[in-house]
Amino acid sequence: MARRLNPQFLNDLTDGGALSPLREMVTLDPTLCLELRGHYINVYYRGGNLMKVEQRRDGYAFSFDDQYFADNNSVELPPRDDAPAWLKVAPKLKRAIDEHRPKEEREFQQTLLRVNNFGRIARATDYYVCDIEYQSKQGRFDLVAVHWPTSKRGDAESRRLVLMEMKYGDSDLDGETGIRSHIADVNEFLSQPEDVQAFKQDMVAVFNQKLRLGLIDCGKSLTSFSDCKPMLLLVLANHQPRSSKLRDVLADLPESPHAKLCIATASFMGHGLYDQGVHTISQARERFGDYIYSSS
Repeated sequence: MARRLNPQFLNDLTDGGALSPLREMVTLDPTLCLELRGHYINVYYRGGNLMKVEQRRDGYAFSFDDQYFADNNSVELPPRDDAPAWLKVAPKLKRAIDEHRPKEEREFQQTLLRVNNFGRIARATDYYVCDIEYQSKQGRFDLVAVHWPTSKRGDAESRRLVLMEMKYGDSDLDGETGIRSHIADVNEFLSQPEDVQAFKQDMVAVFNQKLRLGLIDCGKSLTSFSDCKPMLLLVLANHQPRSSKLRDVLADLPESPHAKLCIATASFMGHGLYDQGVHTISQARERFGDYIYSSS
């Protein structure tokens, strides 16, 4: 399903539109993240779904997932069509998510997006995130991005499609949701040229709509993705170097004929994605062997 918004929905989020106060709340609050979902949008907080806003014939309907409510922290929710009331209740909904203890992987995912899309260093990094939690027929992509080096912002050939797989800790590195399984899903997805082309076009539209909404600080529109082989970027947060699990997984990866397989490393404890911190699997195993596995 396409992620881009229709013109009416987009206009209602811009200055003066019915949903512009919601967009302003998100752009002023660095803990929030607004994602486009076609006929609805999600506002995330710490990786949790703070608000879902669906487009209806007669306006918009707000909702909150009551799974975040414990027995002692439920909140009386406003009428679904009362946008100002939903903005007023947002702090209480945040508190409910805080007490629910969000998943660390989702929270890290949102932090990565924020830093590279509209944080203070956004125009200096080499990647922008177009979307998160994209569900394809073949599987879910944690993040969808464009590799657009700061040194080549005028070069269309440098705009490579990037699919990111994020893992927090070592518990999910293998098995049904592990790295090998994800590579297989990406291989299957990228083997369908027509589907990939439609996906690229939708992500270009999403990027530019986010740019218009102030959710990406780039300064330039994205005209297209290049024809370069896409990148499958592994973002492995807080791996335990004394665990041999990552070493074993990297030693037995399936072939990746349709994507360049790489690993992202941090820039001095930060979350910015720079070219200097992105390495092929062989480079990472050679340069960071003690981090991948240390027996001491």
